[in-house]
Amino acid sequence: MRNVLESLEARERSLRERIVERRDALAEAARASDPAGGVGDVAFDRTRAEVEHDLIGRSLQELAEIVGVRQRIAAGTYGECLECGEAIDPARLEVNPVARRCAACQSRFERQSAGV
Repeated sequence: MRNVLESLEARERSLRERIVERRDALAEAARASDPAGGVGDVAFDRTRAEVEHDLIGRSLQELAEIVGVRQRIAAGTYGECLECGEAIDPARLEVNPVARRCAACQSRFERQSAGV
């Protein structure tokens, strides 16, 4: 469990750094943006801002997943599938420590989410 927590702490630090970098990039782009620029410049600036916002959103989502892992560890339910209650394969948790479902339930969840 110690390795999981150390891994999560390292990932959390990395995500927080990435968020700061993305926010700085957005601020810099806003300062450098030329409202009198051509249509292509304006479109590029908008696209870049959307991408940066999406990347920040993904990082924030991953941080929320890390909080969830810590809560499951505290509750003693880390490594249990949220769907079936069975143990999640340790190899799966090693690759994806925020996994909330066993491989079978995750596959079923993804098919249902896709409407298949």
